[in-house]
Amino acid sequence: MAARAGVSTSTVSRVLNQSGYVKAEVRARIEQVIAETGYVPSGVATNLKKSSTQMVGVVIPRINSFASSEITAGISTALSEFGYIPILGSSTNIPENEVRYIDIFKRQRVDGVLILATQLTEPLLESMREISVPVVVIGQDASAFGIPCVIQDERQATRQLTDHLIRSGHRRIGLIGVADWDIQVGCERKGGYLDALAAVGIEADPTWTVTGGFDLKDGAAGADRLVPYIHSGVPTALLAVTDRLAIGAMSRLIERRIDVPQEVSVAGVGDIDVASVYNPKLTTVHFDYFGTGAVAAHMLVAQMREEPIAPEARIMPFELRIRDSVANLKPRP
Repeated sequence: MAARAGVSTSTVSRVLNQSGYVKAEVRARIEQVIAETGYVPSGVATNLKKSSTQMVGVVIPRINSFASSEITAGISTALSEFGYIPILGSSTNIPENEVRYIDIFKRQRVDGVLILATQLTEPLLESMREISVPVVVIGQDASAFGIPCVIQDERQATRQLTDHLIRSGHRRIGLIGVADWDIQVGCERKGGYLDALAAVGIEADPTWTVTGGFDLKDGAAGADRLVPYIHSGVPTALLAVTDRLAIGAMSRLIERRIDVPQEVSVAGVGDIDVASVYNPKLTTVHFDYFGTGAVAAHMLVAQMREEPIAPEARIMPFELRIRDSVANLKPRP
């Protein structure tokens, strides 16, 4: 282009980068050559020169998850405001894959990393420390390790939801949980359930708690174990730590011709897209997953711009969504 325009390469560069003075007639001649050749500057080369790729690595636990997709949408929307492109990797809930993606992002020279961590293993923490770019964790509290994070108020959410079940007259409340290695979903949500029971003097019966995976079938299996048949000793309500587990449990109970909620009430956590259209409509906790992704992205951008960010946990608000899946057992006056 410099040869065709009859100028130096540095003059062409000043026009392309809109930096420095170039005479109007010379600029017009260069712009005409650009238009005739259809030249587009190499974004990769430009970014490498600036020591920036404008890319952000994003690790999610699974693709087919409502929470993951909403958080990713929030991330993508927020990053686009600042010209960043998310590069997505799915760990399929395997901690080793999270470490592998951190290494891949390091080699891809991303400007920052957002990770929906399944658990904070020592190898993952070491990888996040060694990548030498800003990192924000979503869904697990990494603040004790000096890493900024965005989390839900899991314990308080399930405590309030369990309080609602108790206020509705339920004293025998079963829990469909997940493994304790997931600190937020496995431990904190269970902790809120136990806190609510203890606050009103209900002793938690260990036989009313089952632990499994995150799929619909795990919710169904939990319902079978907690309510093998209707009798006076089984729970009158089931609290599932995710909406998918709750819907799996409701589906199985209905399949077995057990009336939900008149014989067994069911509540979940998360307010996924089908929670408000399932029959019966699911009583649950609403988390702003889109907003969670956006908040995490803004925290990361602030770090990438070298703005001071405290390594603390940003706790997102929640709302109870009272619908049709919980019966009121209290006698009417």
